[in-house]
Amino acid sequence: MTSKDDGTPTAADDAPAEPELDGGRLHRRRASHLYGLIISGSVLASAPTDLGLAHIALAVLATLVVYWSAETYAHWIAARTVHGRPLTRHEERVVVADGWPLVAASGAPVGVLLVEQLLGVEVSRGVTVALTVNLALLLIVGWRMSRAGGLHGWRHVGATLITGLLGVAMIGLKLALH
Repeated sequence: MTSKDDGTPTAADDAPAEPELDGGRLHRRRASHLYGLIISGSVLASAPTDLGLAHIALAVLATLVVYWSAETYAHWIAARTVHGRPLTRHEERVVVADGWPLVAASGAPVGVLLVEQLLGVEVSRGVTVALTVNLALLLIVGWRMSRAGGLHGWRHVGATLITGLLGVAMIGLKLALH
């Protein structure tokens, strides 16, 4: 335990050395990233075509910040309930940081939309390109997560395709809505 010379605990008492992510934290971060891509795709698919691409990018980002805030609050309250005490500052930071991949997942689709806005791409085409990028990211994440999960052969391919089908569903939703 770290303390001042007079025995008074210091802020370091609240912040144990950060080991590598444990299974629960890594699980939450990976799930948050996947969920962020799914939500990004949903917002892209349902975005009205009369908005500009920059406004759609803002809508994607804002939606994910709201989801992240809600999820972080839920984890914060649940952690307090499980521990039966207020969280330490370190625990609070961990809860906030572990959900951040949900927002970070929107980086590529939002970036694509903003570049398309600068290039003057037509809104419907721009959203389709962003959805395609989102689908590619879902496939990559599905591939990497299923490999990390020990899947091989057809099970690996199948898990990847199931993840990719979520992106295909978003493109289908866009086509059905617009």
